[in-house]
Amino acid sequence: MTGGEDQSRRLGGFDAAGRRWVLGVFGAGGALAGIVLPYLAGLAADLPWFPFQGPLQLLGSFDQAWLVWLRPAVGLALGLAFAIWVIHESPVLHLTSREIRVERRGEVQRVIARDKVDAVFRRRSNVVIQTASGRELFDDDVEGDRDEVRDAFVALGYPWEGPPG
Repeated sequence: MTGGEDQSRRLGGFDAAGRRWVLGVFGAGGALAGIVLPYLAGLAADLPWFPFQGPLQLLGSFDQAWLVWLRPAVGLALGLAFAIWVIHESPVLHLTSREIRVERRGEVQRVIARDKVDAVFRRRSNVVIQTASGRELFDDDVEGDRDEVRDAFVALGYPWEGPPG
């Protein structure tokens, strides 16, 4: 038994600080959009060459006092809903020397046996796992430090290709 067989690593997902950051950014962005979009729509509706004049005029007409407060609240709610979706759809990889379990929403989506993995590398922000024939077993964005992701695969004996990180 080698030292890597007893180890397991968890990669991806959001920690508590990351979840707060995503919720804050998307929530604030949604609230800001609720404030700014009707004004921008009103300006665009005044341009005769701009498409979708009818919907833009409708959106720009939301200027009643009660809507001034409701628009940011609706934008905040939509931003938070999108943030929750992003957090729950972020893949989590559980690595051992025998397999990689890919989880989303707390459920195992697939299990990749170690003997099927011939290459692991980064393509932009995505982690790509391939077979010897070049078939991609996994290609998705994995949250976390680039060096930590590489080190986790290398420590368990997976064939990392390309530059470190």
